[in-house]
Amino acid sequence: MTGGSQRAVLYAGSGRAEVGEAPMPALEVRPGPGVLPRRCDHGVIVRTLATCVCGSDQHTLHGPGAVPGMVLGHELTGVVTEVGRDVERIRVGDVCSVPFNVACGRCGNCRAGLTGHCLSTNPSRPGATYGMGEGFGGWAGLQAEFALVPYADFNLHVLPDREQALDRLLDVALLGDILPTGYHAALGARVGPGTTVYVAGAGPVGLACAAACRLLGAATVIVGDFNAERLAHARSAGFAPADLSSGELPDLVAEITGKPFVDAGIDCVGASGVRAAALNDVIGVVRHGGAISIPGVYPAGAPGERPELGVWLGGIWSRAITVSSGATPVRRYQEELAAAVLHDDGLAIADIVRATRVPLAEAADAYAQFAAGAGRKFVLIP
Repeated sequence: MTGGSQRAVLYAGSGRAEVGEAPMPALEVRPGPGVLPRRCDHGVIVRTLATCVCGSDQHTLHGPGAVPGMVLGHELTGVVTEVGRDVERIRVGDVCSVPFNVACGRCGNCRAGLTGHCLSTNPSRPGATYGMGEGFGGWAGLQAEFALVPYADFNLHVLPDREQALDRLLDVALLGDILPTGYHAALGARVGPGTTVYVAGAGPVGLACAAACRLLGAATVIVGDFNAERLAHARSAGFAPADLSSGELPDLVAEITGKPFVDAGIDCVGASGVRAAALNDVIGVVRHGGAISIPGVYPAGAPGERPELGVWLGGIWSRAITVSSGATPVRRYQEELAAAVLHDDGLAIADIVRATRVPLAEAADAYAQFAAGAGRKFVLIP
């Protein structure tokens, strides 16, 4: 598949996304301006069935690495339409979930399961992601009609029952990012049977994380936010809402659990402006010897730069809190989470995060609604 153009969601300047025309992908890697493309015989072309809008896309719209006209997005479920010469496992017609990590499967980090920190797919630093600019490897985004997926034998999770996958498209669309991210975060916070958990943020990632905590056996999952609509939905999904505008967090937790602390805390908000307010709330409510996980995004800064985030390190140290963070290795979890979602009475993750179909042509409106705090996970359908 070469030449021509396709519809895609493009970066249109600071804070703006728009639908426009982008080059049709081919089985080749375009390293950058002035560098000749090279063949990508280990890759495949995927026709998009569903691609999602994520909070990280909002960070990209306001970040320094975006270039006008670049294709956005990193969540994709689709059908393979073309395979490279060296691809052995994937076949044309396979319905697949694409992890947001671009991973080679061959380097030391990939072999250790750290696919979010692949050493080969980003010349700038370990770890690559589709649709986030040169700092994340320069890979074209996935909010388009077609996409290139490199190292396909390693990266792609094939959904074995095509009809079932199509019938549950809104659920399987979440297997490329937010459900594995929530699950990885819950594991990092040592969530297990009988634990009490506080999740900061009632957006899609926060709700997916809360669902993962429940899947792992948590006794009580508290979800904190300022947004009344999001909190009301969290309650309807079976979680305990904490309205952060109505009091101090330890007091709100005590009203729910009888104690002003929890076993595990998870920051699904990340940096608010340049501060770590949500993370500090989490630190302040986790018990001594507890654990914290941070799937929320924090800026690394330019080389040599150290953003002043105001993280309460003394709280972490004095309470002997274990902390885990970093990009989720999505591929590690896709088999088990697909089974959890696609079982007849399995995890109804699309309902929990209020996954909402939106035509690809209306992507700019979906971005605007998400930025305004809409409590939905927008799934773009070409």
